[in-house]
Amino acid sequence: MRRALLPLAFLLAAAHAAPAPATTLVTPDAAPAPPRYQAWLAAAQVPTPPGTVTLQLAPCPTGPEWAGGCADMAARTIYLGPEARTKARFFHELGHIFDATAMTDPLRARFEALVHGSGPWAASAASDPPQEKFAEAYSMCARHRTARTFQFGMYGYSPSPRSHREACAIIRAAG
Repeated sequence: MRRALLPLAFLLAAAHAAPAPATTLVTPDAAPAPPRYQAWLAAAQVPTPPGTVTLQLAPCPTGPEWAGGCADMAARTIYLGPEARTKARFFHELGHIFDATAMTDPLRARFEALVHGSGPWAASAASDPPQEKFAEAYSMCARHRTARTFQFGMYGYSPSPRSHREACAIIRAAG
């Protein structure tokens, strides 16, 4: 009888194991990204972008001078200058890649309604477009499964605990 239950126990344990990240994070020479970024990625509380993402520990080549980091969505590359090498900024830039690879227009519309967005999804970062608020939401959701109080982020994104739950649900629906 015990032997019959053993395979069932392994099956149940596997079903409850944390999912592996969908993202392979590499450096420009295709080597694995530094361990701390790999650890952050593995601990993400939301789905991550499918496929390979390149991490460049360098300033933004085309962004404004004030930008500590940026994402080249077409090249699936994140740039993090010295002042942006934090978990929050890493996940913000990864959020842009997730937006480009996993989000749909209906899910973007749901997010825009949640943040009372107006104007185009993507615009100059200086104008706080919904795309930047989404990247902030992605960062917060990746780092915090729940929120007990208002959170304060860049681009005027400061969700209540309820808004945080709803934003994270939209991100999970995309993944």
